[in-house]
Amino acid sequence: MAGLNLHGIVRSVITAVHPDEGCTLYQSAGQKNVLGVVTTVYNPPQAIKANWQPLDSQTLQHLERMGDTKASEQVFLYSNTDMPVSGVQRVPITRTGDIIKRWDGTYWLVTSVIEDWSARGWANVGVTEQVTPPDFSASDWSDSSDT
Repeated sequence: MAGLNLHGIVRSVITAVHPDEGCTLYQSAGQKNVLGVVTTVYNPPQAIKANWQPLDSQTLQHLERMGDTKASEQVFLYSNTDMPVSGVQRVPITRTGDIIKRWDGTYWLVTSVIEDWSARGWANVGVTEQVTPPDFSASDWSDSSDT
């Protein structure tokens, strides 16, 4: 795909004003049924840089979540076409939404992809803070210290 990578051009200016934050991304890789209990399987965690910003009222209206501002944010982060950042995706692999862990230990579920520019290396996603940590137990890499 030809064209300008505007994100690459403005990235240094954005981060000079509002720096990226180091986070951990847990990408949903489908689900596993163990004795009748369906649990999400996640790929191994990856360290990422993300730029967190509040959702503006226009974006909230677009997402039909008018009053949802305290526990919802938007995140600009690096993404790629091999395994783009994703919210709930029923087909083809039944992904239940990726999880981002912030520096303060809070977990955020990717609930929507606002802008998908994975072909250019980034995405803008809507996230919602989770009250309880996710269950990583069905993932091959998981042990009790992962939450």
